[in-house]
Parts: sequence; C-alpha cells; structure tokens
Amino acid sequence: MKHAQDDIRVGTMCLPFIGNGWLMPWGEEVSNPLKAQRLAEEYQERQEAA
Repeated sequence: MKHAQDDIRVGTMCLPFIGNGWLMPWGEEVSNPLKAQRLAEEYQERQEAA
C-alpha cells in the first residue's frame, strides 16, 4: 500500500477502497486500514484452515 486509498491485498484476497473505507468480503466497510488488514489476515487464516 503506497497511498492511503490503495486497495489492501492479503494473499490472493483484495480489499477494494470504496468511499470512506475498505470493503470486506462479508460486505462490511472498515475505515481503519490497520483494522481492515488485521481482519483480512484473520479471515484468510480461517479460509486456509477450513
């Protein structure tokens, strides 16, 4: 992520920046980039474990 409004990539997943935050895979919009990154990493780990 080079700019504040860049998409966040975790593994093969990409969280697009829309409006005021990043769109999570389950439809939630998160405005804090650190929280979005953490949630994406946790989601990715759960997907790999399943």
